[in-house]
Amino acid sequence: MNVDITLYRELIDFCNNNQDIIETKFKRNMEFSELNEACYEEMFQNCRKTTTPPTVKHFKGIIPGLTEAYKTMAPYFFDKRNESIKGLDIQKGQWYEKALQLFLKTKGVFVNKKRFPFPDFEVMIDNKIVGYYELKYIKSPFISANNVIKDTYPYSSTRYDYEASLTLDTGEKIEKQRYKIETDILPQNIPVHYVWWYDCFHIKGIFAMSAAEVFDYYDHLSGDLLQRKEREGDLEVHQEKGKIYPPLLNMNTFSELLRIYQHA
Repeated sequence: MNVDITLYRELIDFCNNNQDIIETKFKRNMEFSELNEACYEEMFQNCRKTTTPPTVKHFKGIIPGLTEAYKTMAPYFFDKRNESIKGLDIQKGQWYEKALQLFLKTKGVFVNKKRFPFPDFEVMIDNKIVGYYELKYIKSPFISANNVIKDTYPYSSTRYDYEASLTLDTGEKIEKQRYKIETDILPQNIPVHYVWWYDCFHIKGIFAMSAAEVFDYYDHLSGDLLQRKEREGDLEVHQEKGKIYPPLLNMNTFSELLRIYQHA
């Protein structure tokens, strides 16, 4: 079996078996089905570093059950994508942050919370700083990506929801954080990554892109790819509305990220 599928199964088993240790307010039933495994292999693993992402129609023709999954799930995400409230989003996000932190500890990787403008998490092995990361949890696929995303860099062809759903907010926060990363952390040869916990109905896994690659991607765009509509919660908690969509197919896998830390 694919090493990253095995590693992700370990992660979700850990989450399901340690619910009370992670957080008592939110219960999660983490799953990874045969469909998810097939989607990981066909829609991600077999397409890595491609210059032309295959269409969703292509995958529906080769992955049993995917057509039915889209019919069932896609309408829900068309309607619900813009309705989340920031405060609740933060609480849910913290669940996944802690879950990953506790799981990494079982691998001898220790994670400490850092204050802005540092990335959110400092990574240590044997009392040595081996990296920093920001974690984003993504459950909602950007179903209309093929119609909405006009600047398709790094591709000359259309982008699709399965590879264009891993969002990153833009604005003042990322600019200040970028300055800290580029002038302080990277000169020390300490790796920095943006990490996504992708928990969609098709692809599930942990994916990472180096800060340098994320910034290069952003610099090549003609501007933010999306200025989302204002939603409930924006006035309660300051929230960036500009978003970019780093390409999944150019990202590192979970096991590759761990090896980067182990060899830093």
